[in-house]
Amino acid sequence: MNLDELKKIDVTTSMKATADAIRGAIEMLSFEVKSGKECSLKDKEILEVITTKLKEVEEEFYRPLDDPTIFEYLQGIAATASQIELDNYCQDQMNLLKANDLHYEGYTALYYGDCIEATRLLGEAYKTYPNHPLAKIDLDKAQKRLDKADGELTKAEAAIEKNPDKAVNWLKKAGTLVTMGRLEEALSVFDKAIELEPDNPDMLAKKGAALEGLGRWKEAVPLFEKALSIKPKSQIAKKGMNLAKFIGGLDIEI
Repeated sequence: MNLDELKKIDVTTSMKATADAIRGAIEMLSFEVKSGKECSLKDKEILEVITTKLKEVEEEFYRPLDDPTIFEYLQGIAATASQIELDNYCQDQMNLLKANDLHYEGYTALYYGDCIEATRLLGEAYKTYPNHPLAKIDLDKAQKRLDKADGELTKAEAAIEKNPDKAVNWLKKAGTLVTMGRLEEALSVFDKAIELEPDNPDMLAKKGAALEGLGRWKEAVPLFEKALSIKPKSQIAKKGMNLAKFIGGLDIEI
């Protein structure tokens, strides 16, 4: 890989190939700049081309190159080479990558219904990168649900007392407990709802989501499978199965 080849790389072809090419360009930097002694004109040219390619990735994919180690290494070089703009850019991109990870975890917690965990993670994402396009939106969404939880729980318990044989009342209580981060407590309430309506796909899927929120992947899958056998388009069950496979690491067909 030479500098002209890096300049010609189409970043839309492969993010991995782009990352490999940038690593190759980093190897072209002199020992002097890597050790913080001197930044030659050639080194500056290489760093400029690398920065251009990183910004092209950001513009094309609306996110940074998904390899924080590159930004960490470049930031170290930029700091010793007095490349302040590159130093700041690398820090900004690392913050965005961290915020993206936190947002994903927080958004997943929202799927489970656990707004306590969601607000914690999304709040951290927003703090890490205040300009994140989704962190504040989803944080506000989780907080609004949380703010209503005490009142919703009171209503659900009153409805159960008035009509204990109505499954939806138990479902509302279970869902509110999950919102409040009380997932373990919610499971027995889900069981009561399912006992009253054993073939209700939404109740099955929502209990499965709560189990996943507790990390109990193997227990969740049969609930999702049953829900999908009744309601093949259940989005809760479909997403639950995907999470069980790709995050829970279960060897299942989806």
